[in-house]
Amino acid sequence: MRSALRVTLLVAASLLATPAFAQQPSWPARPVQIVVPLAAGGTADGTARVLAERLSTMWPQRVYVENKPGGNTIIGTDAVAKAKPDGYTLGLGIITSQAANQFLFNELPYDTERDFTPLALLAISPIFLIVHPSVPASNLQEFIAYAKSNPDKLSYATTGYGSSFHIATEQFMTRVGIQMVHVPYKGMGVAVVDLLAGTVQVALDVSTMAQVRQGKLKVLGVVGDKRFEGAPSVPSFAEQGVTGLEVSTWLSLHAPAHLDRDIQRRINADVNRVLKVPDVRQKLLAMNYVAAGGSPEDLTAFLVSERKKIGGIIKARNIKLQQ
Repeated sequence: MRSALRVTLLVAASLLATPAFAQQPSWPARPVQIVVPLAAGGTADGTARVLAERLSTMWPQRVYVENKPGGNTIIGTDAVAKAKPDGYTLGLGIITSQAANQFLFNELPYDTERDFTPLALLAISPIFLIVHPSVPASNLQEFIAYAKSNPDKLSYATTGYGSSFHIATEQFMTRVGIQMVHVPYKGMGVAVVDLLAGTVQVALDVSTMAQVRQGKLKVLGVVGDKRFEGAPSVPSFAEQGVTGLEVSTWLSLHAPAHLDRDIQRRINADVNRVLKVPDVRQKLLAMNYVAAGGSPEDLTAFLVSERKKIGGIIKARNIKLQQ
């Protein structure tokens, strides 16, 4: 009897202990990476680093940025899509990776709409027309007149085919009847070097506003109907006679598909907390971004709208990827 009782107690004890041994460590139990599909430098990369720095103070593990440029953002984006959906690999989304590429490529190594878990919309920014000081124009109309008189003499830098900067420039050129030569880069940090040197003369961009403030480049206007609160002295395109251009640039955060819903909600809540911090909002504004935020469902609805708009522009302007 004593032997049977002892066996019963041992079995009971083992059953009680099983959940403790089976329980997985709470997330995050190791460092979390944010993959940026662009080269280091530029405001997209800068925004990811601001987010990583702040999340590192909130989570028990470090958050770091991993730059994986190339393939028109496909290399970095594919790395996120194929990572384990465990919350340790997150990805920065931009117009190219999350909207345009699916209209530019006949085939992608991932499905843009099915292979990612939406986390949050991070920030939105207008686009500025920025030129090298050698360009003989002090406002938008002077620039248009010069470009019309010198077709294909000016070259413009972007972060790649289908980027917000590329699409905005194509739309702008069609609207005002000018033609410039497209020079794509893996990131604006790299493009800025050539823009400062005058190798390329134009950028419809965000990040190069830092060089404008230093007096190294000129800004001729902000795309859209209104001035931007982060640069109130810069006149809008509408003020200068060009209306109806509708492309802005934005940044989003994603994880691989099938991420645990509790982890998705945890990341979303903490990212929203970060985006409400005054210091973070100020840093983003200094990079000409307005903090966004919202739920994963909000991001999904936003992406549906953007994909429809960007896809329509790509088809209407006959924008094609050139190797």
